[in-house]
Amino acid sequence: MAQYRAEELAETADISVALLRSYQSKGLLPAPRHVGRTAVYGDHHLERLRWIVALKARGHSLRSIAEQLEAPHVRVLDPAGERFRLRDVSERSGVPIEMLRSMEASGLLRPRPATDGAGYTDADVRAVGCLLLLVGSGIPFDRFLEVAEPQLRSIESMAGGAVGLFERHVVPQLEGEDAVAEALAAMAGAIGEMVAYLVERHVIGAWGESPEGHAESDLERSTA
Repeated sequence: MAQYRAEELAETADISVALLRSYQSKGLLPAPRHVGRTAVYGDHHLERLRWIVALKARGHSLRSIAEQLEAPHVRVLDPAGERFRLRDVSERSGVPIEMLRSMEASGLLRPRPATDGAGYTDADVRAVGCLLLLVGSGIPFDRFLEVAEPQLRSIESMAGGAVGLFERHVVPQLEGEDAVAEALAAMAGAIGEMVAYLVERHVIGAWGESPEGHAESDLERSTA
């Protein structure tokens, strides 16, 4: 795992040291560990900085960025960072490899293509953590798969359609692989945020329309 001094981390993230320290003072960047008198940062600091830079480039305020960085949902945009294997996901999440393979088979866990098997990132660990929250709340894993399966097919269809539009309307305007990769990541992040927003609103709406949700609303009105 890489280690960085403040100057090295700032240079790798393409920001100034002053801006790095500003993000840290505002609580956006975790404190480094210290080796003697030297502050040492790791790959997770670099990933966090890349998230901040990407979100700022998309017009988010620092307050909005702080909320998104601490939110329990999966962040879709996946900037370059540490890559690891399935066993590493298992160690970091505490989930047995057999269960992770089941998640992969169901489509709930989707590693990036990688010839060496190191197609996983912290985004995969966070996705597993979100699923554990659902299972820990009492929702049966197999029943959740039944609910999620048609939605996963819809997401695949939407992703294919979005990529088709991207190829026809965006790629011809770009020059170079880096520009295409950056634009694709931005599109994926925007679509991911919209999907997360819509799912959240529909789940809350479905609860409000359910008998239990109606009963709770009636109780709140009666005690207001």
